[in-house]
Amino acid sequence: MTSWMDGAGKALRTVVAPGTTVGKTLRASKDAARAFRDGVWPVEPAPEPVREGPGLTDYAEWLAEQPELDPLPDAPATDFLVLIEAPAGADEAAAEAVAVTAESVRSQGSARARTLVVTTGTPMRDALDGATEGFVLFLRAGSVLREHALEQIAKRYRVDPVLTLVAFDADTLAGDGERIEPRFRPAWSPEMLLGANYLGRAFAIRSELARDVPSGAVDDHGVWRLLLSGEFAEDTVGLVPHVLLSEPEGATPAIRDADAAMVAAVLTARGEPATAEVVNGVVRVRFQQEQWPTVSIVVPSRHSRANLERLLTSLVTTDYPTFDVTVVDNGGASDDNDEWYATLQPGFPLRHVWWTEEPFNYSRVNTVTARETEGDVLVFLNDDTEIVDAGWLRELVGLLLRDGVGTVGFQHRTQDGLVQHAGVMIGPGGFAANLFAGLDPDDDTLMGPVRWYRDSLAVTGACVGIRREHFEEVGGFDQRFQLTGSDVVLGLDQVIRGRRNAVIPFDAVRHFESLTRGAHAPRADSFASYWRYQPWIAGGDPYISPNVCRLTAVPRFAAADDPTPTELALAGLGRPFTSSAQQQSTISEDATSLLPIADISAAEVAAVLDTHRSTTGRREVRTVNWLLPGFDLPFFGGVNTALRIADKLRRDHGVENRFFVNGHPHDEFYSSAIAAAFPALADALVTNYYGTDEGLAAIPPADAAIATFWLTARDVAKTPGTPRKFYLVQDYEPSFYPASTMFAMTEQTYRLGLYGICNTRSMHDIYAGGYRGTATYFTPAVDRGIFHPEGRRQKGEDEPLTIFAYARDHFRNCWELVFAALSEIKRRHGDGVRIIAAGAKYLPPSADFLDLGLLDYRATGRLYRTTDIGVTMQISRHPSYLPLELMASGVAMVVPDSPWFRWLFRSGENARTTMMTVDDVVAGIEQLIVDARLRRDIATAGTETIDRSHSDWDVALDGIYDFLADPEGTAIPTSAPEWIAP
Repeated sequence: MTSWMDGAGKALRTVVAPGTTVGKTLRASKDAARAFRDGVWPVEPAPEPVREGPGLTDYAEWLAEQPELDPLPDAPATDFLVLIEAPAGADEAAAEAVAVTAESVRSQGSARARTLVVTTGTPMRDALDGATEGFVLFLRAGSVLREHALEQIAKRYRVDPVLTLVAFDADTLAGDGERIEPRFRPAWSPEMLLGANYLGRAFAIRSELARDVPSGAVDDHGVWRLLLSGEFAEDTVGLVPHVLLSEPEGATPAIRDADAAMVAAVLTARGEPATAEVVNGVVRVRFQQEQWPTVSIVVPSRHSRANLERLLTSLVTTDYPTFDVTVVDNGGASDDNDEWYATLQPGFPLRHVWWTEEPFNYSRVNTVTARETEGDVLVFLNDDTEIVDAGWLRELVGLLLRDGVGTVGFQHRTQDGLVQHAGVMIGPGGFAANLFAGLDPDDDTLMGPVRWYRDSLAVTGACVGIRREHFEEVGGFDQRFQLTGSDVVLGLDQVIRGRRNAVIPFDAVRHFESLTRGAHAPRADSFASYWRYQPWIAGGDPYISPNVCRLTAVPRFAAADDPTPTELALAGLGRPFTSSAQQQSTISEDATSLLPIADISAAEVAAVLDTHRSTTGRREVRTVNWLLPGFDLPFFGGVNTALRIADKLRRDHGVENRFFVNGHPHDEFYSSAIAAAFPALADALVTNYYGTDEGLAAIPPADAAIATFWLTARDVAKTPGTPRKFYLVQDYEPSFYPASTMFAMTEQTYRLGLYGICNTRSMHDIYAGGYRGTATYFTPAVDRGIFHPEGRRQKGEDEPLTIFAYARDHFRNCWELVFAALSEIKRRHGDGVRIIAAGAKYLPPSADFLDLGLLDYRATGRLYRTTDIGVTMQISRHPSYLPLELMASGVAMVVPDSPWFRWLFRSGENARTTMMTVDDVVAGIEQLIVDARLRRDIATAGTETIDRSHSDWDVALDGIYDFLADPEGTAIPTSAPEWIAP
């Protein structure tokens, strides 16, 4: 959800590096250029070491770093009932405890709250009889709500009015009043709730849900029952990551057999038959099935007999109706090895196959072998594992068959009994690590006891179960990973599709890690990991609280001066970290810095025209040089389109693509980025270049060269040895700058004589009409595998409408206008709307919007299918791909009434068009809010527009090769006048 043009500042940074010829040239004007360079490439200094390791270990020190919760300027409308639970026969101490809690409620500022003291064990229905408040809290006497706590909960609900449960963090009050033992909650984790009430009393729930729970009572047992019985989901449970509650020491009782019986009863009543027992202070749940699915277990090995003997001997004890085991061995086929397999466990459902492909690729070995098996469920086991619980497979499969679960694994222990893996977290070192590694299974942590069930972003491939259909849906293990990382991606692929990954905490499968191949991770796997993990590296791990340091697998408090995982990841890849904030240098400073870089003479322009005149007729294209600016993400916008064209040229015409990136050399970074987006381009030449005469002369000759950004257009024009030179024009880039030297330099690139490949008819009218260029155009499409309306749910009349806006503060997105309009919509419609912003996580805390930040592009389609109204206000002459993707997903669009967009939008038919004013944008959104029929009609017409004209990228790009081969003969004419350009 980023844009090609949003990388403009970063592209500029790469060409002014010190030590290059360009950098030396710029030193002649260093006084003017210094501010520009500092502004557009602010390399963050490494934090000074002030302590051992990242994070903090002292709660008081962490609390001192936390800002105070300020009162909200507008009092939220939500009101609360706070039930204060007191034991029967209360004495003076109990009465004092009730008074402490009641006073903390009375001190909640503008929040509207009523307290009610109830005796432990009071039926919830009785306690809530007649309650009119929207939310209820169940607090033990002696608990203290922190200042402005209820305001924060109400604010969270105001932002997202579909929420039925709002959780928060809590700590403990010691006898002397000191705050100790904080507990930081993850995102909604239903599997964690099986073994313990991980929320405790730190939540507010819709009153009607609490009233409807059968047999519920106001006590620990009943509160847990309430949470287990509720029909909650990821999008209906919110989290306020602040410590809003302090509870008296010793308030939480140990889990009892009665709790286990309750868990089993609730699950069975929900249609999930299960048995449950208390094991080491946690409820252990074993789901039951009338008919168990067949299981195929795949074990890759390099013929490690010691490992295989240990594993296979232990597998024989497995208590499961129908399973088979395949060992895929790349240790070398021989008669002796075959005989050894023949002697193993007669009658056991074991087969072995020999793997001879080199180099060894863990992902391919497992995926290919799995597809040769027939089980309904696939389980992947490393050969350096050992089964220590005969019921392990029933336990794994039973949990796996829960609705919404993607993969399941076990908490692994090492030989000395310490934890080796309790789920995958993203953050340590900028990449992934095994949560709780090195801890004792009985340890407690900031995130709760190690022995709890966990939901996580992934589980280790050493032992992972997945339904076959889910495995095939994501294409198996990602074969771009040679040895490490593909198990993490398998889990992330489930998360993208709305599923969870669960870790069973009991000692059933042990892992003797890396006994076979060692612990070395290929460098290429690190780059592949970065591109697949990137949304979570940058945006956070939902199962790791922002209050917990993301840089260590053993939980510590997050410190204000911790580096970010992104900084660490880029440092590990050898790439400087740069700020993504809007550049602050002035237009004058930018222009002064770039004048030498964007320079080109009239004689050089004439040479382009002469070259084109002398290159006549059709000439087949076998090589294309692509000149790219530096970029951060290859999955979105213009950079993705350039790579998509290259991919099509390779697939359909066998073209050899070469990519030359302007600026600092980092071939691994860019080549891995290109391969991550388009695997077929993995073998393409990727290298850097500098725009000096020497640098351009070093670029090898090609049949065609294509500029992809205004700064690379001048370089294509000056590059020798290329008979035909092209310009991929994806927006009217001069409009990114006011009338100035920057505007003039950018506009001049349209007068260099390059053949234009224009993204949309509007760009073609400008380039071919306004600047009299020879050009073709294509009409963009969307990936229908991601963006489609299938699975959209018809909302009830009382449900809030969801409005989506692209929140990125680039000038052309007119975010100030969108923000003002949506703020007014929220003021008018309150809980009737929820506003989601995504693209860059920077919204102010005062905004009543959900700020999702940067998303994995594969996840956006699922988000859009929950959206009712989309808003985009592009001021440039390309509408961006966002409205096409939203329309394809069944969303009614509000868009600018721009003549440049009329090839796509038909006012009142497939979009609601508005003037670029706050009043009219508000009117357009409001009309779609109140007129459900119009909203549905526009959404339907929008989807039909995509189906008819924008549903196939291959078709959209079909004419580009012919234009490259014969631009004069295949150019598309235009009747647009010359004055259309500025």
